[in-house]
Amino acid sequence: MFLYRTVCRRVTVPVLKKTTRNSRCSKIVLTRKLFNSSRCGCSADSRTSIRDQEVPVNTSDFVSVSQVKQKLLKNNHVFEDGHCCLSVDCVFCKSQSKLFINKITGFFICYGCSRAGSWQQLEHFLTNHSAASESQVEKEEGTEDGSAAWKKISKHLRPVGDLSEGERISVTQKLDFKTLPWSLLERKGVMLDDKNDEFYWPLAVPGNETVVPGYKTICSDLSEQCYPHSSAAGVVILTSEEGRAKTAVLVPTLRDSLALSLQDLKGIDVICLPHGQFSLPQTVLPILEEYEKLILWFDDDVTSWNNARLFARKLAIERCHLVRPIQETKSAFVAYKNGIDIAETLRNAQAMSHASIITFAQLRDDLLLELYSSDQATGIKWQRFPALNSILQGHRRGELTILTGPTGSGKTTFMSEYSLDLAMQKVTTLWGSFEIRNQRLVRTMLQQMAAAPLQDHRDQFDEWADKFTLLPLYFMTFHGQQALDVVMDTVKHAAYVHDVAHVIIDNVQFMLGLSSSESGFLDSFPSGSIARTP
Repeated sequence: MFLYRTVCRRVTVPVLKKTTRNSRCSKIVLTRKLFNSSRCGCSADSRTSIRDQEVPVNTSDFVSVSQVKQKLLKNNHVFEDGHCCLSVDCVFCKSQSKLFINKITGFFICYGCSRAGSWQQLEHFLTNHSAASESQVEKEEGTEDGSAAWKKISKHLRPVGDLSEGERISVTQKLDFKTLPWSLLERKGVMLDDKNDEFYWPLAVPGNETVVPGYKTICSDLSEQCYPHSSAAGVVILTSEEGRAKTAVLVPTLRDSLALSLQDLKGIDVICLPHGQFSLPQTVLPILEEYEKLILWFDDDVTSWNNARLFARKLAIERCHLVRPIQETKSAFVAYKNGIDIAETLRNAQAMSHASIITFAQLRDDLLLELYSSDQATGIKWQRFPALNSILQGHRRGELTILTGPTGSGKTTFMSEYSLDLAMQKVTTLWGSFEIRNQRLVRTMLQQMAAAPLQDHRDQFDEWADKFTLLPLYFMTFHGQQALDVVMDTVKHAAYVHDVAHVIIDNVQFMLGLSSSESGFLDSFPSGSIARTP
Protein backbone atom coordinates (compact mmCIF):
# COMPACT_ATOMS: atom_id res chain seq x y z
CA MET A 1 0.00 0.00 0.00
CA PHE A 2 1.43 3.37 -1.03
CA LEU A 3 0.56 6.87 0.07
CA TYR A 4 1.22 10.02 -1.94
CA ARG A 5 0.43 13.67 -1.35
CA THR A 6 0.51 16.24 -4.10
CA VAL A 7 2.44 19.47 -3.67
CA CYS A 8 -0.44 21.44 -5.14
CA ARG A 9 -2.45 23.29 -2.48
CA ARG A 10 -5.44 24.08 -4.70
CA VAL A 11 -6.79 20.71 -5.73
CA THR A 12 -10.00 20.73 -3.72
CA VAL A 13 -13.37 21.47 -5.28
CA PRO A 14 -14.46 25.14 -5.15
CA VAL A 15 -17.68 26.17 -3.46
CA LEU A 16 -20.68 25.66 -5.72
CA LYS A 17 -22.11 28.74 -7.35
CA LYS A 18 -25.40 27.06 -8.18
CA THR A 19 -26.64 24.22 -6.06
CA THR A 20 -29.72 22.78 -4.42
CA ARG A 21 -30.82 21.60 -1.03
CA ASN A 22 -31.52 18.17 -2.49
CA SER A 23 -28.55 15.85 -2.35
CA ARG A 24 -27.51 12.25 -2.09
CA CYS A 25 -25.35 12.90 0.92
CA SER A 26 -26.88 12.02 4.26
CA LYS A 27 -26.25 11.49 7.91
CA ILE A 28 -26.57 7.89 9.10
CA VAL A 29 -29.19 6.66 11.57
CA LEU A 30 -27.85 3.68 13.51
CA THR A 31 -30.14 0.87 14.61
CA ARG A 32 -29.60 -2.04 16.96
CA LYS A 33 -30.13 -4.50 14.10
CA LEU A 34 -26.74 -3.52 12.72
CA PHE A 35 -24.99 -5.74 15.26
CA ASN A 36 -27.58 -8.48 15.72
CA SER A 37 -25.61 -10.78 13.43
CA SER A 38 -22.70 -12.73 14.83
CA ARG A 39 -21.04 -12.64 11.46
CA CYS A 40 -18.38 -10.14 10.42
CA GLY A 41 -18.99 -6.71 8.93
CA CYS A 42 -19.27 -8.26 5.47
CA SER A 43 -22.51 -10.07 6.29
CA ALA A 44 -25.41 -9.58 3.94
CA ASP A 45 -27.76 -8.95 6.86
CA SER A 46 -25.87 -5.86 7.94
CA ARG A 47 -26.38 -4.22 4.57
CA THR A 48 -30.02 -3.37 5.23
CA SER A 49 -29.79 -2.42 8.89
CA ILE A 50 -28.98 1.27 8.58
CA ARG A 51 -31.52 3.77 7.26
CA ASP A 52 -30.14 6.55 5.11
CA GLN A 53 -31.94 9.88 5.20
CA GLU A 54 -32.04 9.93 1.44
CA VAL A 55 -33.13 12.75 -0.81
CA PRO A 56 -32.98 12.04 -4.55
CA VAL A 57 -30.70 14.07 -6.78
CA ASN A 58 -31.97 16.10 -9.68
CA THR A 59 -29.14 18.02 -11.28
CA SER A 60 -31.59 20.15 -13.25
CA ASP A 61 -32.94 21.67 -10.02
CA PHE A 62 -30.01 23.99 -9.33
CA VAL A 63 -31.30 27.47 -8.67
CA SER A 64 -30.64 30.57 -10.71
CA VAL A 65 -31.03 33.80 -8.76
CA SER A 66 -32.43 35.58 -11.81
CA GLN A 67 -35.05 32.86 -12.31
CA VAL A 68 -36.01 33.02 -8.64
CA LYS A 69 -36.45 36.79 -8.91
CA GLN A 70 -38.53 36.45 -12.07
CA LYS A 71 -40.79 33.89 -10.40
CA LEU A 72 -41.34 36.14 -7.39
CA LEU A 73 -42.10 39.19 -9.54
CA LYS A 74 -44.43 37.16 -11.74
CA ASN A 75 -46.44 36.26 -8.64
CA ASN A 76 -46.45 39.88 -7.39
CA HIS A 77 -44.05 39.30 -4.51
CA VAL A 78 -41.79 42.27 -3.84
CA PHE A 79 -38.40 41.11 -2.58
CA GLU A 80 -35.33 42.64 -1.00
CA ASP A 81 -31.96 41.56 -2.37
CA GLY A 82 -29.66 40.96 0.61
CA HIS A 83 -26.13 39.72 1.12
CA CYS A 84 -26.94 36.01 1.15
CA CYS A 85 -30.70 35.82 0.71
CA LEU A 86 -33.72 37.28 -1.00
CA SER A 87 -36.45 38.20 1.47
CA VAL A 88 -40.19 38.48 0.88
CA ASP A 89 -43.27 38.63 3.07
CA CYS A 90 -43.94 35.05 4.16
CA VAL A 91 -46.47 33.36 1.90
CA PHE A 92 -47.39 30.77 4.54
CA CYS A 93 -47.99 32.59 7.82
CA LYS A 94 -50.30 35.50 8.55
CA SER A 95 -47.77 37.43 10.64
CA GLN A 96 -45.39 40.12 9.43
CA SER A 97 -42.51 37.66 9.24
CA LYS A 98 -40.10 37.54 6.35
CA LEU A 99 -39.35 34.47 4.29
CA PHE A 100 -35.66 34.20 3.33
CA ILE A 101 -34.49 32.44 0.16
CA ASN A 102 -30.82 31.47 -0.07
CA LYS A 103 -29.33 32.86 -3.29
CA ILE A 104 -27.00 29.89 -3.73
CA THR A 105 -29.12 26.85 -2.90
CA GLY A 106 -32.70 28.15 -2.98
CA PHE A 107 -33.30 26.88 0.55
CA PHE A 108 -35.96 29.00 2.27
CA ILE A 109 -36.96 29.55 5.88
CA CYS A 110 -39.39 31.74 7.82
CA TYR A 111 -38.61 32.27 11.50
CA GLY A 112 -42.20 33.30 12.20
CA CYS A 113 -43.91 30.03 11.24
CA SER A 114 -40.74 27.88 11.10
CA ARG A 115 -41.58 26.70 7.57
CA ALA A 116 -38.53 25.66 5.55
CA GLY A 117 -37.74 23.73 2.41
CA SER A 118 -36.24 23.75 -1.06
CA TRP A 119 -36.84 26.25 -3.83
CA GLN A 120 -38.67 23.54 -5.79
CA GLN A 121 -41.23 23.25 -2.99
CA LEU A 122 -41.69 27.01 -2.78
CA GLU A 123 -41.93 27.36 -6.56
CA HIS A 124 -44.58 24.63 -6.64
CA PHE A 125 -46.60 26.46 -3.99
CA LEU A 126 -46.31 29.81 -5.78
CA THR A 127 -47.54 28.19 -8.97
CA ASN A 128 -50.47 26.25 -7.51
CA HIS A 129 -51.47 28.07 -4.29
CA SER A 130 -53.21 24.87 -3.19
CA ALA A 131 -53.62 23.32 0.23
CA ALA A 132 -51.92 20.19 -1.09
CA SER A 133 -48.81 22.08 -2.17
CA GLU A 134 -48.73 23.96 1.15
CA SER A 135 -48.97 20.71 3.11
CA GLN A 136 -45.76 19.54 1.45
CA VAL A 137 -43.85 22.40 3.10
CA GLU A 138 -43.14 21.26 6.63
CA LYS A 139 -41.74 23.10 9.61
CA GLU A 140 -37.96 23.16 9.87
CA GLU A 141 -36.98 19.87 11.48
CA GLY A 142 -34.12 21.22 13.55
CA THR A 143 -36.32 23.97 15.01
CA GLU A 144 -39.01 21.46 15.96
CA ASP A 145 -36.51 19.07 17.58
CA GLY A 146 -34.64 21.86 19.34
CA SER A 147 -37.81 23.43 20.70
CA ALA A 148 -39.09 20.11 22.02
CA ALA A 149 -35.73 19.32 23.62
CA TRP A 150 -35.59 22.72 25.34
CA LYS A 151 -39.11 22.38 26.73
CA LYS A 152 -38.22 18.97 28.12
CA ILE A 153 -34.87 19.79 29.68
CA SER A 154 -35.77 23.26 30.99
CA LYS A 155 -38.25 21.67 33.41
CA HIS A 156 -35.28 20.28 35.31
CA LEU A 157 -33.15 23.43 35.29
CA ARG A 158 -32.89 26.51 37.51
CA PRO A 159 -33.08 30.08 36.17
CA VAL A 160 -29.96 32.07 37.02
CA GLY A 161 -32.21 34.56 38.80
CA ASP A 162 -32.83 31.94 41.52
CA LEU A 163 -29.16 31.65 42.46
CA SER A 164 -27.97 32.94 45.80
CA GLU A 165 -25.03 35.31 46.00
CA GLY A 166 -22.75 32.48 47.08
CA GLU A 167 -23.87 30.30 44.18
CA ARG A 168 -23.24 33.13 41.74
CA ILE A 169 -19.70 33.52 43.03
CA SER A 170 -19.13 29.78 42.66
CA VAL A 171 -20.45 29.72 39.08
CA THR A 172 -18.34 32.75 38.16
CA GLN A 173 -15.21 31.03 39.45
CA LYS A 174 -16.01 27.77 37.63
CA LEU A 175 -16.26 29.64 34.34
CA ASP A 176 -12.95 31.41 35.13
CA PHE A 177 -14.40 34.94 35.16
CA LYS A 178 -14.02 37.77 37.64
CA THR A 179 -17.66 38.73 37.21
CA LEU A 180 -20.62 37.85 34.98
CA PRO A 181 -23.42 40.00 33.51
CA TRP A 182 -26.16 38.44 35.64
CA SER A 183 -28.93 40.83 34.56
CA LEU A 184 -28.18 39.99 30.92
CA LEU A 185 -28.20 36.25 31.66
CA GLU A 186 -31.59 36.57 33.37
CA ARG A 187 -32.98 38.52 30.42
CA LYS A 188 -31.78 35.85 27.98
CA GLY A 189 -33.34 32.99 29.95
CA VAL A 190 -30.07 31.28 30.85
CA MET A 191 -30.41 28.31 33.22
CA LEU A 192 -28.25 25.92 35.27
CA ASP A 193 -28.55 22.29 36.30
CA ASP A 194 -29.27 21.36 39.91
CA LYS A 195 -25.55 21.05 40.72
CA ASN A 196 -24.68 24.38 39.08
CA ASP A 197 -22.18 22.47 36.94
CA GLU A 198 -23.68 23.02 33.50
CA PHE A 199 -24.75 26.25 31.86
CA TYR A 200 -27.76 26.19 29.43
CA TRP A 201 -28.29 29.08 27.05
CA PRO A 202 -31.35 29.00 24.75
CA LEU A 203 -30.81 29.86 21.10
CA ALA A 204 -32.86 32.69 19.64
CA VAL A 205 -34.17 33.90 16.30
CA PRO A 206 -35.02 37.52 15.49
CA GLY A 207 -38.64 38.54 15.64
CA ASN A 208 -39.95 35.40 17.33
CA GLU A 209 -39.16 35.27 21.03
CA THR A 210 -41.73 32.51 21.61
CA VAL A 211 -39.66 29.92 19.72
CA VAL A 212 -36.49 28.41 21.19
CA PRO A 213 -34.94 26.42 18.32
CA GLY A 214 -32.37 24.75 20.56
CA TYR A 215 -29.79 25.48 23.19
CA LYS A 216 -26.06 25.62 23.81
CA THR A 217 -24.34 24.40 26.95
CA ILE A 218 -21.10 24.91 28.83
CA CYS A 219 -20.33 21.54 30.40
CA SER A 220 -18.58 20.94 33.71
CA ASP A 221 -15.24 20.47 31.89
CA LEU A 222 -15.81 23.84 30.11
CA SER A 223 -16.37 22.14 26.74
CA GLU A 224 -19.41 23.32 24.80
CA GLN A 225 -22.19 21.44 23.03
CA CYS A 226 -25.16 22.50 20.92
CA TYR A 227 -28.54 20.90 20.42
CA PRO A 228 -29.54 20.20 17.66
CA HIS A 229 -26.10 18.77 16.96
CA SER A 230 -26.20 20.02 13.36
CA SER A 231 -28.10 22.64 11.35
CA ALA A 232 -29.40 24.59 14.35
CA ALA A 233 -31.74 27.42 13.34
CA GLY A 234 -30.76 29.96 15.97
CA VAL A 235 -27.85 31.78 17.61
CA VAL A 236 -26.91 33.34 20.92
CA ILE A 237 -27.24 37.06 20.23
CA LEU A 238 -26.36 39.88 22.60
CA THR A 239 -27.58 43.31 21.58
CA SER A 240 -27.53 46.69 23.24
CA GLU A 241 -30.66 48.14 24.82
CA GLU A 242 -31.06 50.38 21.76
CA GLY A 243 -31.69 47.34 19.56
CA ARG A 244 -29.68 45.54 16.91
CA ALA A 245 -26.63 47.32 15.55
CA LYS A 246 -25.22 47.33 12.02
CA THR A 247 -22.01 45.59 13.08
CA ALA A 248 -21.65 42.20 14.75
CA VAL A 249 -18.72 40.16 16.00
CA LEU A 250 -19.04 36.41 15.47
CA VAL A 251 -17.42 34.13 18.06
CA PRO A 252 -17.43 30.33 18.40
CA THR A 253 -17.97 29.85 22.16
CA LEU A 254 -20.25 31.06 24.92
CA ARG A 255 -17.28 32.06 27.06
CA ASP A 256 -16.10 34.30 24.20
CA SER A 257 -19.51 35.95 24.06
CA LEU A 258 -19.58 36.41 27.84
CA ALA A 259 -16.15 38.03 27.72
CA LEU A 260 -17.34 40.46 25.05
CA SER A 261 -20.56 41.21 26.93
CA LEU A 262 -18.46 42.61 29.77
CA GLN A 263 -16.93 45.21 27.45
CA ASP A 264 -18.33 48.59 26.46
CA LEU A 265 -18.81 47.80 22.76
CA LYS A 266 -21.05 50.54 21.46
CA GLY A 267 -22.67 49.84 18.11
CA ILE A 268 -21.55 46.19 18.02
CA ASP A 269 -23.70 43.11 18.61
CA VAL A 270 -22.14 39.88 19.89
CA ILE A 271 -23.22 36.63 18.23
CA CYS A 272 -22.16 33.18 19.34
CA LEU A 273 -22.49 30.69 16.48
CA PRO A 274 -24.40 27.51 17.44
CA HIS A 275 -21.80 25.06 16.11
CA GLY A 276 -18.75 27.19 16.76
CA GLN A 277 -16.25 27.58 13.96
CA PHE A 278 -16.90 24.15 12.45
CA SER A 279 -20.25 24.67 10.75
CA LEU A 280 -22.36 27.59 9.56
CA PRO A 281 -25.72 26.13 8.50
CA GLN A 282 -28.04 27.76 5.98
CA THR A 283 -30.64 28.12 8.71
CA VAL A 284 -28.46 30.73 10.45
CA LEU A 285 -27.51 32.91 7.46
CA PRO A 286 -30.74 34.99 7.37
CA ILE A 287 -30.20 36.06 10.99
CA LEU A 288 -27.03 37.84 9.86
CA GLU A 289 -28.55 39.50 6.79
CA GLU A 290 -29.12 42.98 8.21
CA TYR A 291 -25.54 43.49 9.37
CA GLU A 292 -23.41 45.71 7.17
CA LYS A 293 -20.17 44.57 8.82
CA LEU A 294 -19.27 41.20 10.34
CA ILE A 295 -16.12 40.64 12.40
CA LEU A 296 -14.99 37.03 12.72
CA TRP A 297 -12.92 36.24 15.83
CA PHE A 298 -11.88 32.60 15.90
CA ASP A 299 -8.82 30.82 17.29
CA ASP A 300 -5.21 31.29 16.20
CA ASP A 301 -4.57 27.98 14.39
CA VAL A 302 -4.63 27.23 10.67
CA THR A 303 -7.96 25.39 10.87
CA SER A 304 -9.58 28.46 12.41
CA TRP A 305 -8.18 30.75 9.70
CA ASN A 306 -9.46 28.43 6.97
CA ASN A 307 -12.88 28.17 8.60
CA ALA A 308 -13.08 31.95 8.85
CA ARG A 309 -12.35 32.31 5.14
CA LEU A 310 -14.93 29.64 4.31
CA PHE A 311 -17.58 31.36 6.44
CA ALA A 312 -16.74 34.73 4.89
CA ARG A 313 -17.48 33.38 1.41
CA LYS A 314 -20.90 32.21 2.61
CA LEU A 315 -21.62 35.49 4.41
CA ALA A 316 -20.56 37.77 1.51
CA ILE A 317 -16.85 38.38 1.85
CA GLU A 318 -17.05 42.11 1.11
CA ARG A 319 -18.66 42.78 4.52
CA CYS A 320 -16.44 40.43 6.53
CA HIS A 321 -13.45 41.38 8.67
CA LEU A 322 -11.07 39.10 10.53
CA VAL A 323 -9.35 39.51 13.87
CA ARG A 324 -5.88 38.12 13.22
CA PRO A 325 -5.08 36.77 16.66
CA ILE A 326 -1.70 36.38 18.27
CA GLN A 327 -1.10 34.42 21.47
CA GLU A 328 -2.48 37.21 23.69
CA THR A 329 -5.66 37.55 21.60
CA LYS A 330 -6.14 34.00 20.30
CA SER A 331 -9.79 34.27 21.35
CA ALA A 332 -12.06 36.87 22.89
CA PHE A 333 -11.94 35.03 26.22
CA VAL A 334 -8.12 34.90 26.22
CA ALA A 335 -7.98 38.60 25.34
CA TYR A 336 -10.30 39.32 28.28
CA LYS A 337 -8.09 37.28 30.64
CA ASN A 338 -4.97 39.09 29.41
CA GLY A 339 -6.50 42.52 29.87
CA ILE A 340 -6.26 43.39 26.18
CA ASP A 341 -8.17 46.40 24.84
CA ILE A 342 -10.90 44.44 23.06
CA ALA A 343 -12.57 47.47 21.49
CA GLU A 344 -9.24 48.43 19.89
CA THR A 345 -8.72 44.84 18.72
CA LEU A 346 -12.09 44.89 16.95
CA ARG A 347 -11.35 48.25 15.36
CA ASN A 348 -8.14 46.78 13.92
CA ALA A 349 -9.89 43.79 12.32
CA GLN A 350 -8.83 43.51 8.69
CA ALA A 351 -11.12 43.30 5.68
CA MET A 352 -11.15 39.88 4.02
CA SER A 353 -12.02 40.91 0.46
CA HIS A 354 -11.14 40.65 -2.32
CA ALA A 355 -10.40 36.92 -2.18
CA SER A 356 -8.37 36.99 -5.42
CA ILE A 357 -6.22 40.03 -4.57
CA ILE A 358 -3.62 40.11 -1.84
CA THR A 359 -0.66 42.25 -0.81
CA PHE A 360 2.48 41.51 1.16
CA ALA A 361 1.08 43.57 4.04
CA GLN A 362 -1.61 40.91 4.44
CA LEU A 363 0.83 38.04 3.93
CA ARG A 364 3.14 39.60 6.49
CA ASP A 365 0.65 39.04 9.31
CA ASP A 366 -0.01 35.46 8.20
CA LEU A 367 3.72 34.79 8.01
CA LEU A 368 4.27 36.16 11.50
CA LEU A 369 1.46 33.98 12.85
CA GLU A 370 2.98 30.90 11.22
CA LEU A 371 6.34 31.69 12.78
CA TYR A 372 4.74 32.00 16.22
CA SER A 373 2.71 28.80 15.77
CA SER A 374 4.68 26.76 13.25
CA ASP A 375 3.46 23.49 14.76
CA GLN A 376 -0.20 24.50 14.40
CA ALA A 377 0.37 25.65 10.83
CA THR A 378 1.17 22.10 9.78
CA GLY A 379 -2.48 21.05 9.99
CA ILE A 380 -4.70 18.89 12.19
CA LYS A 381 -2.62 16.03 13.56
CA TRP A 382 -3.83 12.44 13.63
CA GLN A 383 -4.17 11.08 17.16
CA ARG A 384 -4.27 7.42 16.10
CA PHE A 385 -1.45 7.60 13.56
CA PRO A 386 1.37 9.72 15.01
CA ALA A 387 3.87 8.39 12.45
CA LEU A 388 1.62 9.66 9.65
CA ASN A 389 2.04 13.23 10.88
CA SER A 390 5.73 13.18 9.97
CA ILE A 391 4.80 12.22 6.39
CA LEU A 392 1.73 14.37 5.69
CA GLN A 393 2.17 17.08 8.36
CA GLY A 394 -1.46 16.70 9.39
CA HIS A 395 -4.69 17.27 7.49
CA ARG A 396 -4.77 20.56 5.57
CA ARG A 397 -7.45 21.95 3.30
CA GLY A 398 -6.58 22.18 -0.37
CA GLU A 399 -4.36 19.12 -0.52
CA LEU A 400 -4.84 15.86 -2.41
CA THR A 401 -3.74 12.54 -0.93
CA ILE A 402 -3.51 9.42 -3.10
CA LEU A 403 -3.62 5.99 -1.46
CA THR A 404 -2.83 2.94 -3.61
CA GLY A 405 -2.36 -0.76 -3.06
CA PRO A 406 -3.53 -4.17 -4.26
CA THR A 407 -6.97 -5.55 -3.47
CA GLY A 408 -7.20 -6.69 0.14
CA SER A 409 -4.24 -4.65 1.38
CA GLY A 410 -6.45 -2.67 3.78
CA LYS A 411 -6.94 0.65 1.99
CA THR A 412 -10.60 1.10 2.95
CA THR A 413 -10.08 -0.12 6.51
CA PHE A 414 -7.19 2.30 6.96
CA MET A 415 -9.11 5.22 5.43
CA SER A 416 -12.06 4.43 7.67
CA GLU A 417 -9.98 4.93 10.82
CA TYR A 418 -7.97 7.75 9.21
CA SER A 419 -11.19 9.73 8.63
CA LEU A 420 -12.67 8.72 11.99
CA ASP A 421 -9.62 10.22 13.70
CA LEU A 422 -10.20 13.57 11.96
CA ALA A 423 -13.97 13.53 12.49
CA MET A 424 -13.40 13.07 16.23
CA GLN A 425 -11.41 16.32 16.03
CA LYS A 426 -14.39 18.14 14.43
CA VAL A 427 -13.20 17.92 10.81
CA THR A 428 -16.43 17.74 8.82
CA THR A 429 -16.05 14.77 6.48
CA LEU A 430 -17.94 13.52 3.42
CA TRP A 431 -17.55 9.84 2.51
CA GLY A 432 -18.20 8.57 -0.99
CA SER A 433 -18.08 4.78 -0.73
CA PHE A 434 -18.86 3.42 -4.20
CA GLU A 435 -17.50 -0.09 -3.74
CA ILE A 436 -18.83 -1.14 -0.34
CA ARG A 437 -22.16 -0.06 1.08
CA ASN A 438 -22.47 2.53 3.82
CA GLN A 439 -23.76 -0.11 6.23
CA ARG A 440 -20.46 -2.00 6.14
CA LEU A 441 -18.41 1.19 6.25
CA VAL A 442 -20.26 2.61 9.27
CA ARG A 443 -20.06 -0.71 11.07
CA THR A 444 -16.29 -0.72 10.59
CA MET A 445 -15.97 2.89 11.77
CA LEU A 446 -18.15 2.33 14.82
CA GLN A 447 -16.12 -0.68 15.88
CA GLN A 448 -12.90 1.24 15.33
CA MET A 449 -14.27 4.00 17.54
CA ALA A 450 -15.26 1.52 20.26
CA ALA A 451 -12.04 -0.51 19.81
CA ALA A 452 -14.09 -3.68 20.23
CA PRO A 453 -16.26 -6.05 18.15
CA LEU A 454 -19.68 -4.74 19.09
CA GLN A 455 -21.45 -7.95 18.12
CA ASP A 456 -19.83 -9.33 21.29
CA HIS A 457 -20.76 -6.23 23.32
CA ARG A 458 -24.30 -5.42 22.20
CA ASP A 459 -25.10 -3.89 25.57
CA GLN A 460 -22.68 -1.06 24.70
CA PHE A 461 -24.23 -0.31 21.32
CA ASP A 462 -26.42 2.62 22.41
CA GLU A 463 -23.53 4.27 24.23
CA TRP A 464 -21.21 4.18 21.21
CA ALA A 465 -23.96 4.90 18.69
CA ASP A 466 -24.85 8.09 20.59
CA LYS A 467 -21.21 9.20 20.49
CA PHE A 468 -20.90 8.33 16.80
CA THR A 469 -24.01 10.37 15.97
CA LEU A 470 -22.28 13.51 17.27
CA LEU A 471 -19.45 13.23 14.74
CA PRO A 472 -19.59 15.60 11.72
CA LEU A 473 -19.77 12.72 9.23
CA TYR A 474 -21.84 12.64 6.04
CA PHE A 475 -22.15 9.80 3.54
CA MET A 476 -23.05 9.87 -0.14
CA THR A 477 -25.79 7.34 -0.83
CA PHE A 478 -24.42 6.40 -4.24
CA HIS A 479 -23.23 2.86 -4.88
CA GLY A 480 -21.50 1.53 -7.96
CA GLN A 481 -20.84 3.43 -11.16
CA GLN A 482 -22.08 7.04 -11.25
CA ALA A 483 -21.83 9.96 -13.64
CA LEU A 484 -18.96 12.19 -12.59
CA ASP A 485 -20.92 15.44 -12.84
CA VAL A 486 -23.63 14.11 -10.49
CA VAL A 487 -21.03 13.12 -7.90
CA MET A 488 -19.25 16.46 -8.18
CA ASP A 489 -22.55 18.34 -7.78
CA THR A 490 -23.10 16.43 -4.54
CA VAL A 491 -19.58 17.25 -3.30
CA LYS A 492 -20.03 20.93 -4.12
CA HIS A 493 -23.41 20.97 -2.40
CA ALA A 494 -21.92 19.40 0.74
CA ALA A 495 -19.03 21.88 0.71
CA TYR A 496 -21.48 24.81 0.84
CA VAL A 497 -24.30 23.44 3.00
CA HIS A 498 -22.35 21.33 5.51
CA ASP A 499 -18.96 23.13 5.39
CA VAL A 500 -17.24 19.88 4.47
CA ALA A 501 -13.45 20.09 4.90
CA HIS A 502 -12.50 16.51 4.01
CA VAL A 503 -13.79 14.44 1.08
CA ILE A 504 -13.01 10.75 0.56
CA ILE A 505 -13.72 8.88 -2.69
CA ASP A 506 -13.44 5.09 -2.49
CA ASN A 507 -12.62 4.59 -5.22
CA VAL A 508 -12.49 6.62 -8.43
CA GLN A 509 -12.18 3.68 -10.83
CA PHE A 510 -15.16 1.88 -9.30
CA MET A 511 -17.19 5.10 -9.29
CA LEU A 512 -16.61 5.82 -12.98
CA GLY A 513 -16.55 2.29 -14.37
CA LEU A 514 -14.38 1.18 -17.26
CA SER A 515 -16.98 2.34 -19.78
CA SER A 516 -17.43 5.85 -18.36
CA SER A 517 -17.03 8.52 -21.00
CA GLU A 518 -15.63 10.80 -18.29
CA SER A 519 -12.72 8.56 -17.29
CA GLY A 520 -10.34 10.22 -19.74
CA PHE A 521 -9.01 12.52 -17.03
CA LEU A 522 -7.39 9.42 -15.49
CA ASP A 523 -5.16 8.95 -18.55
CA SER A 524 -2.34 10.94 -16.98
CA PHE A 525 -2.25 8.58 -13.99
CA PRO A 526 -1.25 4.92 -13.96
CA SER A 527 -4.11 2.49 -13.33
CA GLY A 528 -4.88 2.38 -9.61
CA SER A 529 -3.05 5.56 -8.73
CA ILE A 530 -6.08 7.61 -7.66
CA ALA A 531 -8.00 6.34 -4.68
CA ARG A 532 -8.63 9.01 -2.08
CA THR A 533 -9.31 12.74 -2.30
CA PRO A 534 -9.24 14.70 1.00
